[in-house]
Amino acid sequence: MLKLSILACVLLSWGGQAAAQSLRCGRDFAQVGETKFVIESKCGAPAAKDSFCKPIGIAPSTVGRPPHVACDMVEEWTYKPGIGQFITILQFREGELREMKYGPRQ
Repeated sequence: MLKLSILACVLLSWGGQAAAQSLRCGRDFAQVGETKFVIESKCGAPAAKDSFCKPIGIAPSTVGRPPHVACDMVEEWTYKPGIGQFITILQFREGELREMKYGPRQ
C-alpha cells in the first residue's frame, strides 16, 4: 500500500511539472521541441523578440587568435496571454523551442 501511495505522489508531481511548462494558444499549446514557424502559426506574433549570446565556455586559441568565450545564440520571444495570466518567455536555440520561463502576471 505504501509503494502505491509513493508511486501516485511521484506521478502526480511529474504530471504537474509537464502542465506547468506550457503556453496556451487558442485551442492548442506551444510545446518544447517545436520550431519557430510552428509556434508563430499557433500563437501569432510575440509581443517582443530579443536575442543574445549565452556563454557556454572558453573556445581554445587558434593560430593568430587568442582564446575567446564560446556562446550559444538564444532567441527569446515574449508572449502576454492576457489579464491575470503569466507573461511567458519562450527560448529558441537553432530555431527550436528549448525552454519556457514565466514572468509576473499581467
